[in-house]
Order: sequence, then C-alpha cells, then structure tokens
Amino acid sequence: MKPIFPLACLLLPAALAAADSADYTESFDTLYNSLTVQKTGSVVELRARSRRGEALESAVDLSDPLRLVVGYTQTLYAGLLFQPKPARVLMIGLGGAGFHRLFTAAYPTALLQTVELDPTVLELCESRLAFKPTAQTPVTLMDGRVFVKRDQGKWDWLILDAFRGGYVPPHLKTEEFYRECAARLTDRGVFISNLHMGTELFYSDIKTIEAVFPQVVLFQTTGRGNVIACAVKYRAPDITDPGKWPEVATLMEPAFAGHLDLAKVRGERMVEPWADVLHARVLTDDFSPVEFLDTVKTNDTKER
Repeated sequence: MKPIFPLACLLLPAALAAADSADYTESFDTLYNSLTVQKTGSVVELRARSRRGEALESAVDLSDPLRLVVGYTQTLYAGLLFQPKPARVLMIGLGGAGFHRLFTAAYPTALLQTVELDPTVLELCESRLAFKPTAQTPVTLMDGRVFVKRDQGKWDWLILDAFRGGYVPPHLKTEEFYRECAARLTDRGVFISNLHMGTELFYSDIKTIEAVFPQVVLFQTTGRGNVIACAVKYRAPDITDPGKWPEVATLMEPAFAGHLDLAKVRGERMVEPWADVLHARVLTDDFSPVEFLDTVKTNDTKER
C-alpha cells in the first residue's frame, strides 16, 4: 500500500513561526483532535485535550532522539520476549513518533509502517518533533481499521497505540477488529496493545483480546497507568511462563545501550486481575460503549 504524505502544510502561519530554540506552547484544533505542543528545553511534548483535561500522547528529547521519554514506549519492547526479530512492524497511531527513533536505530533494515488518521499529527511530528518519514518508516494517512482490512501483508509486530483525546476509538477495541489484526500477523507474530488501567474498560479490553488470542501476557509500565498487552495467535510454545522467555542479553542491540532497560521491562509482567476480567463484557462491533466504560469507575470513585 503506497504511503500517503501531506502535500501542503496544515498548520497556521503564526504557529510555523515559532523559534526552534525557544520554549513555547501551541494549540491546534483539527477535525479529529484538539492538540497541544509544548517545548521545554530540549523536550517537546504532544498532548491531546478533551473535557477530562490533557492526555500526554508522546514526547521527544531533541537533544537525544533515541531517549524514550514516555515510559510506556519502553514497555512496548516487551514484544521482543515473544518475537525477537521484528523485520516488519505495523503501528497504528503515530503520536509524536517517540517509539520510532530507537526502533529504527536498533533495526535499520526493518520496516516500521505507521498508520495515522490525523494529517496534522504528522505535520506536527515533522515540524515540531523532528520526525522525517523514510522508506523504512513510511506513514500512511488512513483509519487504522481500514488499513488493516485492506492490507494483505504479514507483520511480526502489530502495535495498537491509537488515542483520540485520551481514549481509543471504539471500532479499534472490538473482537472483530482484533480478529482482523490476528489475520495480519506472521505465524510467530505478536499483537501489542497499549491499555490504560483504572476503569471498567480495562477489564473489557483484556477479555476482548483473550476472546481472540489464546495467549496474552500483560506488562504494567512502572509508575504509570499504562499496561501493554502482548498477545499471540498460537497455543504452543507457552509464552506465559517467564522461565521460557529468552535471556535479556540475547535481545540487546547496540542502540539500546543507555536507552532501553529490557530487564526492567521483563520485570513489569503483571498478574492478571482475573475476578474483574471474568465479570467484564467482550467488546464487539455491536457492543462497544468505550467512553461509558472509560468513565464509570472514575465517576463512582468521586461519588464515594
């Protein structure tokens, strides 16, 4: 599928005039998002605004582009424990491309195909976060589910990290979509999804993924509410036993030195909250009340 790049800048002229060396905060309203870009020193953050406040989507340190500023981008590399040779990776959701720099440095011959819905996100990545798509890191402007449905390729990793104002669009949360993702994986491919704890949606997320994938392992990002689910479509070998995972030393690439602590990621494995998952509902195309489930627990807590 041919990558799509914006033919003209979508940003306001005044926004484009911001000095590269100065700190700044800018706001952008698009068809899909309300975005804030804030530069403090060498770190540029991309945040999405909603009625619930601002959600940090990505951040890049311009003085050290390989640095994984946002914690969960490190946890995404848990995929290495199950597929240590990611030659073809599909990532749904560009954010600020915080994951991309280190991955490309570690695996320069790998293909990292990104799908992003919002053209302004790509514009901001290029103009504010110093991301330049290449033949190895193409970006297609398209709905992620449409891409997966049309795409006929097979992927070693398929990463779902698509957020809109702090929540994932409902059609990217369903059993039907996850089956489409499973069909796009190689035989030993791994589906990697960024989930958030703290609401009823989290338990439905897990139950829905388990309805499709026979093996699922969860990793909780240290000090954050992010949980990375790694799922595979095969039943053997067993990936749920850490004793059978490869040694961290065998997975280390030179680019990881000083930037990725795989031993820490390995230790972030969490025990699944079985009771809550058992009582959760599987999300389907006909039943996917994502926003309701994402708020009900928070609201109940406030009332108490």
